[in-house]
Amino acid sequence: MKILITGGNGNIAKIIKNNLKNYNENNTQHIFNAPGRDKLNLLDAHMVKDFMENNDFDICFHTCILGGRRTKAEDYDVFYINLLMFENLMKYSYKFKMIFNMDSGAIYDRNTDILNRKEDEMNTIPEDFYGFSKYVIYQRSLNHKNLYNLRIFNIFHPNEEENRFIKLCFSNTKNDTIMNIQDDKYFDFVYYLDFIKIIEYYVNNIDNQEILPKTINISYDKKYKLSEIAKLISPHIKLNITNENSKNNYSGNPEKINSFKLNFIGLENSIAHYRETLL
Repeated sequence: MKILITGGNGNIAKIIKNNLKNYNENNTQHIFNAPGRDKLNLLDAHMVKDFMENNDFDICFHTCILGGRRTKAEDYDVFYINLLMFENLMKYSYKFKMIFNMDSGAIYDRNTDILNRKEDEMNTIPEDFYGFSKYVIYQRSLNHKNLYNLRIFNIFHPNEEENRFIKLCFSNTKNDTIMNIQDDKYFDFVYYLDFIKIIEYYVNNIDNQEILPKTINISYDKKYKLSEIAKLISPHIKLNITNENSKNNYSGNPEKINSFKLNFIGLENSIAHYRETLL
């Protein structure tokens, strides 16, 4: 199948392109096209029109997104750019059999306690620019039968940035330095190889889409606090926790994803596998 990946230089795009099997269970070959901004700038409606009219695809993974990192300040541009990219792309939704929107746990409003939330439990509207953009994109997605929302909290992988939580825990352990945790919250991390299993399940059911949930939380059953994850990485890691009783958790209910009955690696085994890749 021909697969378009927007935001081809991002982490999620690279995970999909580098790990999704070349052939699906029906022995159909996947051909990836992950253009950079010079080939497909989703903010340029004329470029999008030209690209779509001159290419044909079966599947689109829309990974191109701005914002989402709490460590970086955001303004109105995050909302405007994310919505404009989505709308310019979805004008051509009819050209795809399936479209995957990289949704986010931020849709639940990160100013609230997000603990084991089900997909439809959006009790408040997020006020931050990134979360609100994801909320509006989700609402717009309901108008497209062939669009599926993969609601991501955190996907971790060996090639992630040095300041990401799990890699930073490994680094601090190695250097025998203190790991600072501001809010010791329950936080969902899912390993990239399990994320790929979920994508493969959807792709392999491209001709059987009536069985597929439109939106799923990318989450494991067992929940861990950040300090517990750090201790899984190393029982001897030095921790400095500012708030041990955070009410600002960030985790989703995995009930829908569990119905797929996939053989997930899980968090504990994933950390062991991650450790081996760093050696």
